[in-house]
Amino acid sequence: MHDLELTEEQVMIRDMARDFARNQIAPHAQAWEKAGWIDDALVAKLGELGLLGMVVPEQWGGNYIDYVAYALAVEEISAADAATGTLMSVHSSVGCGPVLNYGTDEQKHTWLEKLATGRAIGCFCLTEPHAGSEAHNLRTRAELQGDEWVINGAKQFVSNGKRAQLAIVFAVTDPQLGKKGLSAFLVPTENPGFVVDRSEHKMGIRASDTCAVTLNNCRIPAANLLGERGKGLSIALSNLEGGRIGIGAGHRPRRV
Repeated sequence: MHDLELTEEQVMIRDMARDFARNQIAPHAQAWEKAGWIDDALVAKLGELGLLGMVVPEQWGGNYIDYVAYALAVEEISAADAATGTLMSVHSSVGCGPVLNYGTDEQKHTWLEKLATGRAIGCFCLTEPHAGSEAHNLRTRAELQGDEWVINGAKQFVSNGKRAQLAIVFAVTDPQLGKKGLSAFLVPTENPGFVVDRSEHKMGIRASDTCAVTLNNCRIPAANLLGERGKGLSIALSNLEGGRIGIGAGHRPRRV
């Protein structure tokens, strides 16, 4: 085992995130926690600084350096406010990640630059009231009708659910295939069939919105299928693995 020696660029990212967190986040964290909402202007600043596009390559509008730099930035933001660190981590890993790793070029052109710059925030709609973390037991259904997918179901504990402009939604397309019948979809949250039901009352990290969502005859173009039909479970699990980097980086004592 050896000590990690940071590169000059990694140190620069860490110090920038630390200064920003100390001056722009920490003074307001308690107020946001009481309000249950991170200030929209602060989220916009995260995007302007490139902190919401750290896993996205430059060719798609991001500023990816490496995952060490990303983890350092999440660590510093979370040290000032766990809720803001959660927003950043969820958005990056399971908001940007699925589009980057499984999206078509057209899907990437449509969404990645917006996500990387904070003009759109992403959320991940996997967990359900009756399925929990058992992704292969989901009840949400997606039916192909002509050139549209029609999605019906309920999702729970959706981080960034109230704030997001893009939802990565997992639904069963082929029930007879079991685990191989789950697919992933890109759902704009402005769609009238995408309804945020309520925000969960939590013991902590309240400023990070966590919501229940209903999909009621939610119609999206057939082209919004993310990855291959039937590959939803592998897409979900692979991106949850990446999300553990941000969760791990965010678990450190709050710096005063």
